Amino acid sequence: MRSFLAVSGQLAISGGAELPPAVLAHLTGTPTVTRTATGWVAMDGPDPTDRVESGAFTVRLGKAARTRGGDVSTQALGILLREGAKVDGAPLAALIPPFAAAHSDGPDAPVIVATDWLGFRQLFWWQGPGVAAVSTSALALRALAGAELDRPALAVQSLVGWQVGTRTVFAGVDKVPAGNLAILENGAVTLHRYVEESLAVGGPPPSVEEAATEQAALMTEFHQAYLRDHPRSVLQLTGGQDTRVLLAAIPPDLRRGLPALTLDAHGGTDSRFATRLADLTGLKLHIHWLDDGPEVTPGEAHELALRAARELDCMASPLALAPLLRAEARLDQGHRLSGLGGETCRGFYYFGQPSGATTAPKLIEKLATWRLYANEAVETEALEPGFAASARADALEVITASFDGYPSDWLAATDHFYLYQRMQRWSGAHGSFAAANRHFINPMFDRRFIQLAHAVRPEEKRGGLLTGRLISLLDPALAAVPLDSGLIPNRLGRPGLAARTAAARVTARKAARKIRQKLRGQGRPQLGAAEMAALVVAHWRSEPDAAAPLRTTGLVREAWLADVLAGRTAPAPATVAFLVNLLAIADPRAARQT
Repeated sequence: MRSFLAVSGQLAISGGAELPPAVLAHLTGTPTVTRTATGWVAMDGPDPTDRVESGAFTVRLGKAARTRGGDVSTQALGILLREGAKVDGAPLAALIPPFAAAHSDGPDAPVIVATDWLGFRQLFWWQGPGVAAVSTSALALRALAGAELDRPALAVQSLVGWQVGTRTVFAGVDKVPAGNLAILENGAVTLHRYVEESLAVGGPPPSVEEAATEQAALMTEFHQAYLRDHPRSVLQLTGGQDTRVLLAAIPPDLRRGLPALTLDAHGGTDSRFATRLADLTGLKLHIHWLDDGPEVTPGEAHELALRAARELDCMASPLALAPLLRAEARLDQGHRLSGLGGETCRGFYYFGQPSGATTAPKLIEKLATWRLYANEAVETEALEPGFAASARADALEVITASFDGYPSDWLAATDHFYLYQRMQRWSGAHGSFAAANRHFINPMFDRRFIQLAHAVRPEEKRGGLLTGRLISLLDPALAAVPLDSGLIPNRLGRPGLAARTAAARVTARKAARKIRQKLRGQGRPQLGAAEMAALVVAHWRSEPDAAAPLRTTGLVREAWLADVLAGRTAPAPATVAFLVNLLAIADPRAARQT
C-alpha cells in the first residue's frame, strides 16, 4: 500500500458527498475511494497479499511486516489490529521498523492504524469539530483541514532541517506517536499506546561483552531467517560501521553471490570500501553512480526537487531525496537490507558532552547550537527578519520540550533524543517513502537490540567500544578491515587507551569540521544535494515565476530573493532545501506523482 486516507465525520463540503480532489491529489496514483457509514476511505495500490473486500480491509502501509523470525501474514495482522485499544502490544512491538498497517471490519466499523514501536513509518492524524482523519500524507490532511502553517515547527525546520516531537509544519496535523495505534470512529481519533517509550531492560546494566554477545545472536538469527525467506535480498553496503554489522551477521555461506548495492559518486569513498568488502566475501556488488546517466536540466531538477518535497510531506530535505528518486527509478525495488540504527550503539553524539551531568536547559541549548544546527540551518539573511529573530527561541522551546520524560542522565537523554527524534523524524521521513516502494527493513531496529544498546552505560559505549566488540564477535576477519573513518573494528572492540585515543582522534576531526561549519555558517550537504541545489537555482533564474510563491509566505526576505534571482547571491543547499519545501506547500497544484 503506497498511500491511505480515512475520514470520519461531517466535512464542510459543498454537497457533502465526495472527498475534494485537492485532498486526493496528495495520495499516490489514482486512489480508490469507498464510502463508509460516517465518512470515506481512500487507498492506492494494495499489495496482492492485502485484504480489501466489501468495505472491510487489512492493508500494510508499507511493504514489510516482519519480526526477527519471519514475515507476518495479513490474516495475523487483521486479528491483531481488530482488538484496537485492547491489542496485545508485544506482537506489534516485535515488528521491525519500518512497519504500519490499517484495518477495519467493515463500513460501520472503526478504522485502526498502527505505526511501529519507533514511529519510523510516518502516519498522521487530524481532529476537527465533529470530524477526524488519519493518513499516510500530512499534505492530504492539511488540504482536508485547511490547516495554516505552524510557525514554531517551521522555525525548527529552518534550523534543524527536520521536525521534532510529533508536530508537522501544518497546525493541527500531528504525527502518530511512536508505538501507538490511532483509532478512527464517529468523527474522532483516539490514540492508544501499545508499548512504552521506555527502553529499560530491568536489572543491572549489562556489560559491553554481555550486550554485544546477545546483540550478535539477534543479528545472526535475523539474517539467517530473512535470507532463508528472501534469498535474493540486496544488502545496501557502505564503508561505515552499521552496514559492516549487517555484513558480518550474514553467515559466510550465504554471502557468496548475495546482491549488494552501493550508491556513490565518482571519487567517493563508499564505493572503494564496498568493493574491497565484496571482494573479500564474494558479494555480487553493483555500484550505482549518482553522477552518471542522462544530464538533468534545471527544469527537470526543479520538478524532481518538488516531487521529493511532497514525498517527504515537506518535513525533511528534498535535495537529499531528489538524487535518490532518480537513482531508484533505475534500480530493482525488491527486498533491501539497510544499516540504520547502529548510532545508538556508537553514541557518536557524546563527543564534547560531559559525563555524569544531569539534563539541563543549558546542555540542551548547547546540543542544539553546536550539533543540531550544524548541517541544515537556513542562512539568516534569507529569512524575513521577524521570523529569523524568533526562530531560535521557538526552535529551542520545541527541542527542550522533546526531552520531557527522558532519563535525567544527560548522555542517556541524548541517546533517547537521537533515537526518538533524529532517527524517527529525519530518517523516518526518508524511510517512509522507501518503505512504501520496496521491502525495506532495518535489522538493527529490532527493539531488543536497541534496548541492549541503551542499557549499556554511555561511558562504556564511548569510542565505538560496543560496535567494535559486536563486529568482532560476528566476524573477526571483517572486524580487522578498516572502516571508512580509518578505524578498525577489532581495535575499537578492545578497551584500552590505544582504542580510545584512535576513536577520539576521528571524533575530534569531525568535531573540528562541525566547528568550522558553525563559524562559517555553512552546513555539509548530503550526497548530490549541492549539484541539485545549483540546478534548482538556475531554473529560478531562468523562470522567475517558479520562485514567485516564496514572496507570499511571509518567511523569505524579498531583497535577498531578488539578489538570488539576479545572480548576485548563491544560496547554500540547506537554504534551497527549505525554500523548495515552502514552494511545495505554497503551490496549489502541488500533488504527489505515481
